[in-house]
Amino acid sequence: MYSLDVVATFGDPTRLSSDRSPGDGNPVSVRLLHEAQTPGSYRRGEDRTRSFLDRGLITKHDRSFVIYTIERRDRPAMVGIVGLLDLDESIVFPHEDVIPSAVASRLADIERAGAYLEPVVVAAESLGVHAVKGEVNHTRSARYGDVVHTVSTIAQDPSVQPLSPRDRRYVTLDGHHRIAAVMRYASEQGSKASILALVVDSESPGLFVEPQHRVLSGPPVLEARIPSNASVLPYRRDEPVTPGSVAIISDDVSITVSAPEVATTPEGRISALTLDRYLLGPLSQRVEGYATRERDAYDQLDAGASAVAIMGDILIQDISETAKSGIVLPEKTTCFSPKVAVG
Repeated sequence: MYSLDVVATFGDPTRLSSDRSPGDGNPVSVRLLHEAQTPGSYRRGEDRTRSFLDRGLITKHDRSFVIYTIERRDRPAMVGIVGLLDLDESIVFPHEDVIPSAVASRLADIERAGAYLEPVVVAAESLGVHAVKGEVNHTRSARYGDVVHTVSTIAQDPSVQPLSPRDRRYVTLDGHHRIAAVMRYASEQGSKASILALVVDSESPGLFVEPQHRVLSGPPVLEARIPSNASVLPYRRDEPVTPGSVAIISDDVSITVSAPEVATTPEGRISALTLDRYLLGPLSQRVEGYATRERDAYDQLDAGASAVAIMGDILIQDISETAKSGIVLPEKTTCFSPKVAVG
């Protein structure tokens, strides 16, 4: 765990030090003081990390709670607990599938750096972060635009074990590919699998989930090919899409499609499942890309994509229930915010 002194001194997390040249390497490797020789920039990165330690800019994490708060303008704050999550002992449910090439890329990053460089975000029920009491040992804040990130360490109450793997179940919100890569790396190395995680309450009012819209490719969309048990209605751009429904827009078609079970089950209220189960095959379409913002999807349509699929809003409760029931959603179903600041 690193003190935010290093960020306060060296500025934006994407450039941890303003006097760092591109050849200095990444100073955030958790494989800080190992004896093995590493080539090039990683060795320079480790040397820079040692200098941070010597100057007191990075401090070793003690057994205090680490409370991480993200505050954004006009939105509730998101509060969570930061700690190492034991993936061998914990029950961690994925909510969406992974892309093999993305897992391989993150595995290559781990092998090059000898470190897991980004935390994941998971949700737990009844986490009770706001009920944690104790002496505040250290607080640091950093502002990036309109977002304020605050880390506070609180002397641990031995009666409270927020990350105890035996009495909590977690749902992965952000970091499916990182977790898959860590599990694979640990299996190859014969080591324990653990990863730095921000754990938030699944009921946190500051936690937002947005759908990932789809950019499609294939032949012209023919409404007649849509299964007869689905509901089809006309659609105008920028209209809200009901959870579980999908708006399909092409040069010739602009419709919303709702599956028969929409709004009756958690999985029925997730648009990505509706698209996969009822539309991609019958319409002979495949997913070519993703867009968090609707206007980005429309830009792709204007640039020549055969069609776009605009997803309905997603409730985090539906994501959690679907994951715990064992249903794994298509990759890139969701985009969670706010994001953790990393360097």
